[in-house]
Amino acid sequence: MWIEAIVMPREEAMPYLPLPQRDRRAIHQAGCSESLRFRDSVLHYLQSHQLMNAVKWVSEPGCLPVVTLRCQERVLDRLRKAPEFEAGRTLTLELQS
Repeated sequence: MWIEAIVMPREEAMPYLPLPQRDRRAIHQAGCSESLRFRDSVLHYLQSHQLMNAVKWVSEPGCLPVVTLRCQERVLDRLRKAPEFEAGRTLTLELQS
């Protein structure tokens, strides 16, 4: 059975400190770079733990460090146990007309 899962980096317990004002373009580019690095780290984890055969689809990087997977339940279980990731299932929305 295929499920849809969302993976995010685990947040460290550091207090929030606002950053000084920066150019929006630079902020967007930094977010896109971080998203690409995070996606690469998720793919590396899946490959090193031989889980890619249980993954049907992986989202493309965007501007936030979030990866969506279409995978089997065992992949989600392993990602939940990994200390570097926060992972969970997406909510399904069924529309009726």
